[in-house]
Amino acid sequence: MKCTGRLFMLFFIFFIALIGINPSQTLADHIKIGFSGSLTGGTFDFGQAAVRGFNLAIKEYNEQGGYQGHPVIGVVYDDETQPAKGVQNTTRLITLDKVIGVIGPVNSGVALATIDITQRYEIPHIISIATAVPLTQRYKNAPKNYIFHLSLVDSAQIALMIEYVKKKGCQRVGLMNDTTGWGESGRQEALKQLKENGITLAAEVQRFAVGDTDMTAQLTRLKEAQVDCLMAFALAPEAVQILKSMDKIGYRIPFVDTWALLAPSFVKLGGKELVEGVVSVSSYTIDHSEKAKEFHKKVVAEYGDDFYPIVTAQTYDATRLMLRALSKVGPDPKKIRDAIEETDDFTDAVTAISPKPYSKDDHEALGPGKGFLVTYKNGEIVRLEM
Repeated sequence: MKCTGRLFMLFFIFFIALIGINPSQTLADHIKIGFSGSLTGGTFDFGQAAVRGFNLAIKEYNEQGGYQGHPVIGVVYDDETQPAKGVQNTTRLITLDKVIGVIGPVNSGVALATIDITQRYEIPHIISIATAVPLTQRYKNAPKNYIFHLSLVDSAQIALMIEYVKKKGCQRVGLMNDTTGWGESGRQEALKQLKENGITLAAEVQRFAVGDTDMTAQLTRLKEAQVDCLMAFALAPEAVQILKSMDKIGYRIPFVDTWALLAPSFVKLGGKELVEGVVSVSSYTIDHSEKAKEFHKKVVAEYGDDFYPIVTAQTYDATRLMLRALSKVGPDPKKIRDAIEETDDFTDAVTAISPKPYSKDDHEALGPGKGFLVTYKNGEIVRLEM
């Protein structure tokens, strides 16, 4: 029996050496952080830019020694901009990959479908792109809220959009939204804020589905109601169709949308002339600070370009926040959640977040006062001067 046992042990050591496993490895060697986002589908450009920030943050962390000498592994899945796929990915990240935290997704409809999972399993979850208001509010009153947000929340964006139509002197405001979870959430928040500002819509809210290619029916109703400013919750492809339909019926009015129109696909699909003068919202430019300038150079050096700067930067900071928490408290998801909430020394952020981005009652890192209006001028995004 002893001989058999020794032979088995020798064989086992030989086998693990053959496949490259160190017998002294511990769980710390397999620390994983998950990313699930839209690498394909309607918000693919958000996802492809976001995963750059995620991977770059982990690469730098590991180059600096990782967690006590052990590298962190980034696990990436494509949710295809489908809520069901996002739920599947998030469940897999937690139950099979055993991640200590989750970054993403980029689409609000997908995010709204996944936060119940991370909250239930008590896994810290930093949403770096999706912007829907309910994301951090759903579990705000829970004993521990595991959902954090590092993107300009829709309520702050809507406030800026309303500021635009007021300064523009619009008298008859119209509203359009897509029928996704993001679009419906945005509509509800917009109606709330419009009422608070004493603005009554001149026509019924016009809705459309993702993928619709003709908005003339909705716009004709707005035109008949003499709407003179349009607020919208449309992703880049549908916003292009709104503009094309406007031109089709000879009805070009001031048009303001969320930061969704910062997507590179907006100009690619519409062209410079079509998007000229369209107004959007942002909280980041590649030259808004020295750290942002340095980060932009770093991204270009790593990937050859920086095609969607705000998305890459926000995901980079979100991932770094989680990694900083890991360094402080170790690979315990519950302790990492607490450390993220208590962070007060994040002074090297490349985005506009403060050194203390969160508190027990506020998990919004980019709230009111962090954004500004931008517009398209000759195909380029520039700050809007009112």
